Amino acid sequence: MRLRARVVLGLAVGALAALAAWPFVMRSAVALPDAATARVTPAPVTPDYLYRNGMIADLEADVRRHPDQLDARMLAGQYLQRFREVPDVGDLLRAVANARLAMRYQPRYNVAAEATLASAYTALHKFRLAKQYADDVVLLTPWDPGARATAASLAMELGDYSQARRLLQGGAATRATTAWETVAARYAELTGRLDAARDLIRRAAADADSNSYLPAENRAWFHWRSGELAFEAGDLVAAKREYREALVLYPGYWHATNGLAKVYWASRRWREAEAAARASADVYPLPETLGYEYDAQLALGDRAGARVTRDLIGAIEHIGNTQGINDRLIAIFYSDHHLQPAHAVAIARRDMTARDDVYAEDTLAWALAMAGRWREALPHAERATAMGSVDARLLFHTGVIELQNGRRAAGIAHLRAALSINPFFNPYQAPLARNLLRQVSASR
Repeated sequence: MRLRARVVLGLAVGALAALAAWPFVMRSAVALPDAATARVTPAPVTPDYLYRNGMIADLEADVRRHPDQLDARMLAGQYLQRFREVPDVGDLLRAVANARLAMRYQPRYNVAAEATLASAYTALHKFRLAKQYADDVVLLTPWDPGARATAASLAMELGDYSQARRLLQGGAATRATTAWETVAARYAELTGRLDAARDLIRRAAADADSNSYLPAENRAWFHWRSGELAFEAGDLVAAKREYREALVLYPGYWHATNGLAKVYWASRRWREAEAAARASADVYPLPETLGYEYDAQLALGDRAGARVTRDLIGAIEHIGNTQGINDRLIAIFYSDHHLQPAHAVAIARRDMTARDDVYAEDTLAWALAMAGRWREALPHAERATAMGSVDARLLFHTGVIELQNGRRAAGIAHLRAALSINPFFNPYQAPLARNLLRQVSASR
């Protein structure tokens, strides 16, 4: 556990010491079970991540010697990219500091610096602040569908789906950009058009794979996202294939190993779930990832290991979560595992102050439900599914809450829909949904 203790400490130092933290971590490929032969990609992959620290060091020296807006903005972009590869909140804060420096040198019409600030503040879950910069970029470049897509993405995070739709429609005429396709896919997913979302992401992934100049992590991200949508649709074979493709493009990618952990967890392949979750958490210990490891350890009879993993989640909450980035994941973990119900509700409410999207509503609904506050949970559950989401987890939560509130027909419909869309969405909750449906049928 010494390695993960260092990772958690790195997150804490990055969040608390901001610009003082300088972690230089390089990861090699992670061997995982069932390694598959990769498909050939259309363009060579540039292993730019191998040179990230050197590029950052050179730019840091340039900014110290003769600072200008270009070098400062480029340095901010490199910090942001390193965060995507090996997450450390300190890199996000350094990105903000240097983008702001670039803005001081060029206060007006500095589109690149403002776009960088929008991205960094999004990653820091300061969505309203990020939206201000994204909206300004739209005003400065109204012809750019990518700018409109970024603003639309942030509108969705803040629960303003009508504005997101308008922004996406405004960029539709020139939508042949991966940024537009990515955000349009997110909107399609949230509004129940999962097949359309998968098609858009596949198109974006193909575009990204044709660009050998694109960072390897960026290319891998599209395959990870494609895997996430495949999992949501219950297509575990396609999900696993996309996660593995992401690992070929960017070895050791924490997003992809987390995705594999989820597939194995959903399939009750506990040893493989534990191995994949550990590989992912050793790079970035997300509470979601540690939750897969925790469940696998319990299923394998390793109660001591499960206690250590649970304690690690608590440590991340208290030490490494000063920015509130993991609030939603922590609240879901506690609620799913019937731990600290009142605390889970408080965390979910805090998450909702940052972004009131359908997932914030669902997180609070489920936390209230697991705290036995069924009536309070109902309106939040209804709002979580109001956009027509076909996420089986949201549908399950809503169905259970409706049944507890006497809304039998609606509850049955939501539980059936959850199982129809993805019968593997959760190794514990999917069987529970089936049992509830049998019980309700037997009681007629």
